[in-house]
Amino acid sequence: MNALSEALTSAHWRTLTVLTVSNPSPDFSGPGVGALQSIANVVFAIVLTLGVIGGLIAAGFIVVGHISSNGRVQKMGIVGVVSCVAGVAVAAGIAGLINWGQSLHVA
Repeated sequence: MNALSEALTSAHWRTLTVLTVSNPSPDFSGPGVGALQSIANVVFAIVLTLGVIGGLIAAGFIVVGHISSNGRVQKMGIVGVVSCVAGVAVAAGIAGLINWGQSLHVA
């Protein structure tokens, strides 16, 4: 019973130690944030352009699969459209995260 009590006490103190660690505060106002923003904008423009082109090609696969009654090609086109939309959404989120980080005035 003594070993169990010691184990519980040890686990309790470890938990308290973990819970009392101070939260780090990131600083997004350092040098190079503007360059990071411009890189994110260029990447987003490229991803958006490729996403639209890929989406149009995938939509063509959907149409061709539907006309030819080929369900496999149609499903591949649907997966392609969903992938293009997801890729553009992820790229758009990167620029938003950088803007959010810059607005945090952490001192």
